[in-house]
Amino acid sequence: MARMVIDGFGQLELNNVAFRRDGRIEAQCALSTVDFAEVPAENGMILRVKKADHEICFADASAANQLYALNYSSEHMYDERKPGLKNFATYADKSKNFLPRVGYLAAGDLFTTNCIDLGSYASAAAVASALESGEVFAAAGTQGAIVLGASAPSVGPVMQVIKKTTMPDGQDAFQIQVLKV
Repeated sequence: MARMVIDGFGQLELNNVAFRRDGRIEAQCALSTVDFAEVPAENGMILRVKKADHEICFADASAANQLYALNYSSEHMYDERKPGLKNFATYADKSKNFLPRVGYLAAGDLFTTNCIDLGSYASAAAVASALESGEVFAAAGTQGAIVLGASAPSVGPVMQVIKKTTMPDGQDAFQIQVLKV
């Protein structure tokens, strides 16, 4: 498994998601200082919400009954010399940042992201080739990035890659639809 090569941090476009309309949003939980000690939370990550602990963590592939949400935190420009969505991420250190904003997933949600772990595929082009001959599924990864595979995941949300596309800055991306939560 390897992250898709991108310039900067993961980006996200919300194509058609229900959580913005029905209010299934969490914005009062902090990032786990354990999970996010070394890495930031990028937009487009699928994360686990532990409301009782007021914490947002990486997904746990071995645990059942988890709440999954898509990180879509509002971008802030840290440096006017480096504008763009690719230069934004959320950090666990509260002195540097704000709390993340995540939306709870629902069947039918559709979004585009480049925060992708290619899984068993060698490249984004290999995924596009696999899409021509069959289905490519997506799962919540244990490091936040969405993991692609040839079969539907047995734990967590079941998502499907709809098409290969690009982000506004021209970087490769994939449109993902949630089939089952």
